[in-house]
Amino acid sequence: MQTLPSNEADCGSSASSPTVPDKIEEVLARYVEIQEREQILKEEKAALQDRIADHMEKNGQYQWFTRLGTRELKVRCSKTVVVEYDEAKLQTRLGERYAAILAPDPRKIRQHLGELDATLAPVLSIIGSPAPEKVKAAVEQGLVKATEFSGAFTKTTRRLVAVSRVKPAGAEPGTQNHL
Repeated sequence: MQTLPSNEADCGSSASSPTVPDKIEEVLARYVEIQEREQILKEEKAALQDRIADHMEKNGQYQWFTRLGTRELKVRCSKTVVVEYDEAKLQTRLGERYAAILAPDPRKIRQHLGELDATLAPVLSIIGSPAPEKVKAAVEQGLVKATEFSGAFTKTTRRLVAVSRVKPAGAEPGTQNHL
């Protein structure tokens, strides 16, 4: 199922206000406090994971079943090697042979999806999913009837709330720090 980002106006206006209304100030303050605690917990969790991994590696374990109080735990540890290539350098060095080492990259496909529509058209029945904007256009053009979709989809609204610090004046434009 494909979802489209909703219009920001769905949650209210995006106007700036230097003051926080009294009734929401406490909620927002608690939210920011939780964000800060969450970051601290993430860092602590990562440090604890490192210590567990060191212990398991020292004992030659990749999987460990243990009991902690009344809880039975399964602890797994694995390593993944990530290789990042200097693509420009390799393309220059390898020339035409560069194509022999390439595989589809989902990130690049997403980045260039608009340019790939015609190329992907023959295989959309295998890799595609209905897109709300294309369904709407097909109904408007009379290619399909709206009644043909009855009972064949679900529609949900998802809200996203993001709170971040605004960089001080003089900082790089368009950047914000998440709390």
